[in-house]
Amino acid sequence: MSSRISLQQPYVVATLPRSKQAQYVVGEVFGGSPGSKKRKRSELAVGIHGEGVNLYDVSSSKLLTSYALPPGTSFSCPPYSSRSKTTKSKTERRTYVSTSGSEDQITLFHDITEGTSTSKSTTVTHKLSQSKAPVVHLGALASSGLDAIKKSDILIVKKDGEIQCLDGESLQLLWSSPATALGRASSMTMTNIEVEYAHITNAYSAGQGILKGRQDVFAFFPQEVTEDGFNPDIIIVITKSNVQEAGDSVRTLHIVALPRKATTYLNGTTHSVESLLDAPLPIHKAPKKKVTVGKASFGINVSAGILQILEAEMLTTLDLHDTFPKIQSEINTPGTGSFLRLSSTSIIMSTQQAISILNPKYESVLATIKLDDETNKESLKRKRDSDDKQRPRLDIPAQFISYYPKLGTALAISDNELVAVQVDFQPGQGSKSRAFGLLIDSLGCSDPQVVRSKPGKEPSHGKWLFVDHYLPGSMGMKEDAWVNVTREPERCVKSGDTAAFEKALGSKFDQDWSTETSENLADKIAKIEPSEVDRRWILYALSKIFSWSQNLEGMYELSIVFYPPRLFRWLLQTGNMTILNIESALRQEIRTSLSGPIPAGQLVNAIVKLDREMELLLHLVSSNLLGAAELLHAIRNLMETMDLFELGDSSSPKQALLTNGEDAPLENDNAEEEVQRLEAEAEDDLQLAEFQLGEGSGVRGEALNVALSKLYTCPDNNITEALQTTFTSQETVSLIYILRVELAKGGWTGRYLDILELDDDEVEAPDNSIILISSLLNNCVDALAAGGWLTGNARLINGDQSESEAFIGTLKMEVSAALEGIETAVYLKGLTSEMVRYGDSVLKTLGNEDTGRMAKSILTLPSGEKDLSILPIGLKAEKQISRLRVGAGGEVQKRSKRDIGRLLSRQVGKYTRERIVL
Repeated sequence: MSSRISLQQPYVVATLPRSKQAQYVVGEVFGGSPGSKKRKRSELAVGIHGEGVNLYDVSSSKLLTSYALPPGTSFSCPPYSSRSKTTKSKTERRTYVSTSGSEDQITLFHDITEGTSTSKSTTVTHKLSQSKAPVVHLGALASSGLDAIKKSDILIVKKDGEIQCLDGESLQLLWSSPATALGRASSMTMTNIEVEYAHITNAYSAGQGILKGRQDVFAFFPQEVTEDGFNPDIIIVITKSNVQEAGDSVRTLHIVALPRKATTYLNGTTHSVESLLDAPLPIHKAPKKKVTVGKASFGINVSAGILQILEAEMLTTLDLHDTFPKIQSEINTPGTGSFLRLSSTSIIMSTQQAISILNPKYESVLATIKLDDETNKESLKRKRDSDDKQRPRLDIPAQFISYYPKLGTALAISDNELVAVQVDFQPGQGSKSRAFGLLIDSLGCSDPQVVRSKPGKEPSHGKWLFVDHYLPGSMGMKEDAWVNVTREPERCVKSGDTAAFEKALGSKFDQDWSTETSENLADKIAKIEPSEVDRRWILYALSKIFSWSQNLEGMYELSIVFYPPRLFRWLLQTGNMTILNIESALRQEIRTSLSGPIPAGQLVNAIVKLDREMELLLHLVSSNLLGAAELLHAIRNLMETMDLFELGDSSSPKQALLTNGEDAPLENDNAEEEVQRLEAEAEDDLQLAEFQLGEGSGVRGEALNVALSKLYTCPDNNITEALQTTFTSQETVSLIYILRVELAKGGWTGRYLDILELDDDEVEAPDNSIILISSLLNNCVDALAAGGWLTGNARLINGDQSESEAFIGTLKMEVSAALEGIETAVYLKGLTSEMVRYGDSVLKTLGNEDTGRMAKSILTLPSGEKDLSILPIGLKAEKQISRLRVGAGGEVQKRSKRDIGRLLSRQVGKYTRERIVL
């Protein structure tokens, strides 16, 4: 199934200045008023080593402001910037950066803007003390309650585990937690602690995910944690350290709370953070083939309790709800440079060749775009006229930074360019949008490069059995790659060998196409049903048979480029030749062409070009699911080959009578050319007559009947809309003619009471054919609409108004006659229903022996009596008296005539006249 997520070609948001060091750090920008919840803005703060900090607007791709730094300084972590609106006219922006040069320091760039006046800028610098380790994280703490007017404090986390809190205005040190505080609560001795990742959140969000149900942890807080009330900040830190007991490196997840404010004003500025939870995390080592592996990347969703780690080309998803983290999935992603979480069920990943969106739960690829040279050239051609967007240089895997759901844009940095990728989420059908990330969105989207885990030890009762043991062609757990499996069919397609192609795929479809005898599907009893064949082989076959490419006029059309006859007939007869299957098979070509879905009629036209005898078209409409528009295209092609269209071109009518040439004199020496032209026309008419009356005429007629029957099953509004968009007015009138002929052939225009000598073949028709004919006639009349009938724009019959009036009058008379015949049939049914009901009741009252005896013997009745000639209308069937009875003791005895007469006399009603015959 086609995914509802698509990716657009990446474009450049901004080109960063090139520096000698050529390194950049990118941080997010937050906004809000003091005391309110901070929200992420569509802006980025980019730190350029040796130059300064630039702030960019993502939506407009413009530079907002920049701050210069002394040459030789470098950033130790991404900057942090916030924009707050204190009053209606006053706006403040604070940008914090951590630099390392001759000495490590924190710098604040503070801008104040009031109204339309120029902003006032101030710079505050604070030299870092305590440990010499570089800063790996820089963020702001939330201010709430009585401190809402106070600006947010700044929290910095160093690489050795030391945590410091600085004042948001003056950058003075408020408190400091030593590096040994992180491993204090662990049961093992941790040395050489190295912080890999840090994240600031609040206790309420953690209680919804990571700390859900952990009442023992929340007992540490003095008050009950609520979203709008007491909601302290907590820090999530991931460290990597050496443990003496394990003898190897260990990765640990630390959840710590800030020191209580009552203790921060006592005993100086050294106060340790309080450990709430420590949990071990897995470490993936590099494969033996690779010597070095880059740093691990982390992504956490606190509310959902999900942690994702990309390390050694392995993406691990961990569930943090339990006491110990539990691995949800592990995906081997070769060549992946970075990843970014889009939603709870999708992540975006980048390699040097492509950008893809994956579902980590089902290990499926929801969308992908290739970053080859041809794609970049097409992207450049489409965006050549745009001044803001240009083609990015994706020579190395892009490093994703942030995702903005409102804009549907994922930001990344590649070389010296900020790159944006548009992510489109298509809503579901109907008024209510369906949730994303369901299993149905991942069906048919498996990534062949993803290496899935295999079962280890064989079971005791035998060998492992997988799906491919039962379904031919399935590749569920096989070790062979898709390229190896399709190598032989690909060679046959390139060489044009259809027989070898059918032979190579015969086992996948449980068919023996190696000989010429099995041309029909019914020649061989298959071991499995056609619906059990692996759908991937069906889509593969369709992708080789059909092609979606441009014609000579530059329009995209569906064409058959490779025709294996027996496989093609198998696909037709099993119902797999549908537009949906072809769109799934040609998904990449359709997406690259940007032409949208395949229009209606393309499949029918391609098959008609292949087979002018319409035998393949008969199989298409008989066994495959087609829509109203597709069926109408098939009906149009059949009517054209059978010459059933009424020609409405009155401007050049054919000459019907021979003339002596007075009205149209021939020019000198043109008599021979005129004779040749007339002979050519006569020969064409003869060939057309032979084609219509040849062996294929029955096939075309059967195909037309099947197509009309299939069209009747479609909804009426779909049929009417398809007629208006597919057929012209004259073609619709020609279809009405065909339905009128079927109405007359079925005998529906004749009266039941008329005595006509007709052959049985002429009047034989199914009882429900009138429903089909009347329904399609109504659809045709609705498609022409009142304007087509009244204004004459439809040009119904050769553009002649008198013939149009005669056509409408004749149609009205035929419909009236059919309606009168139906009313007569209903009247006759009312008359005969009592007789039929009486006969049924008589047969029910007869015993089994009597019924068998009557069936074997011929019953003759005298015709002289008057009572017997009257039809039994309104009579009730008499209950027959059994000839046997059960006597005393259970003995079965023959009933006497006296007993029979007595029982019959009891059945006679009061005041009635009955004749008893013994």
